[in-house]
Amino acid sequence: MKYIKSGMKLQLIIAFFIFVPSALAQTAERKIIPGTKCSMIPPAGFEVATNFSGFQKAELQASIMVTELNTAAQTLIDGFTAEALQTRGMTLLEKKKITFHQAPAAYITVSQSLGTTPYLKQMLIFGNAEVTILVNGIYPEAHKNIEKDIRQALLSTTYNVNQNDDPLAAVPFTIDVSQSAFKLAKYMVGSLIYTTDGKLPSVKPMLLVGTAMSTELIADRKAYAIQRLKSLPDGQTSEVKEVQPIQIDGLDGYEIRANGKSREGKPELIYQTMLFPDAGGYFILVGMTTEQPEANLATFKRIARTFKRK
Repeated sequence: MKYIKSGMKLQLIIAFFIFVPSALAQTAERKIIPGTKCSMIPPAGFEVATNFSGFQKAELQASIMVTELNTAAQTLIDGFTAEALQTRGMTLLEKKKITFHQAPAAYITVSQSLGTTPYLKQMLIFGNAEVTILVNGIYPEAHKNIEKDIRQALLSTTYNVNQNDDPLAAVPFTIDVSQSAFKLAKYMVGSLIYTTDGKLPSVKPMLLVGTAMSTELIADRKAYAIQRLKSLPDGQTSEVKEVQPIQIDGLDGYEIRANGKSREGKPELIYQTMLFPDAGGYFILVGMTTEQPEANLATFKRIARTFKRK
């Protein structure tokens, strides 16, 4: 997709945007979506999610996720082609150009299999030349009867530039970067993204801290952590140099150091820590830098050890 090609750092962010699933009627109450400037009237029975911005109904494995991107809406809309979606395991069923809040927008329906379960996904894309709102509703094909309610909820989305999005309050953890040069650049999909210049995209050192969107139990945690690093953009070519067991905030996990290359071909240090709650899922911290690798590695490690669950 065109919007993914703006650089390695943006690719990393999109890599965390994993489509994970988590008869209805819409409630009358409009609810603010934590970590965003959006609100929505969710379907009845959907609760505010704790590990991403949106709502979920766990017993149906259905969810609605809202993501704000610092890119032009039309660029994102143009990037959602059948060919581009196919490379990400999705089949385009319908793409409609609509007018939403008096501006051009798109409503897209796709199908996607997650494991052995077929899912349907409705996406609303709207915004302007600077900000794009991507609203995703995903549900098993077996529960296609909620399609109308998902659509009604998505189309109830509003964006209020004056709404306090309070990203630090939207995540189920805390992290202390106060003794470093890192500044919060963006909240996205339940993750906090920091860069040393506070910008995104950025060619400066970057740190991403987030959580899984499901509570799947992971049997081989070490293998999963290595595979997760390898699943980062261009991660298959990264050379894992060190894997160490670690415990932070009472959670066991693995700390990995790897060498890779940036999109510009520069040597890049990749640092990853994954922590695994006994109840399932994981927390993840990824640091990437082409500058002062040893100094930044020490900084990544120090910040990782400040992680605490709320």
